[in-house]
Amino acid sequence: MADEKLLSFEAEDKDFAFSAIPYTPQQLEQAFHMEELPAPVRTVVTVCGAMRGVGGIDSWGSDVEKPYRISAEDDVEFSVRFLL
Repeated sequence: MADEKLLSFEAEDKDFAFSAIPYTPQQLEQAFHMEELPAPVRTVVTVCGAMRGVGGIDSWGSDVEKPYRISAEDDVEFSVRFLL
């Protein structure tokens, strides 16, 4: 399609995480089941300098492995270039 636009993200200096989903974080938190989510009307893009998963090695009983821990005390700095 001639009207199609392409959005790209480029890391400037280190890896980053991102998501592109049709719901806001608030909509996801309020819904207990998929059918409670509204009909998608936009794409919500979130860009993060670091991402920590939920749970640990044995799911909920332990922390994630030390190399994958992210301190809440430290700021995470990163640089991303958005291209349209």
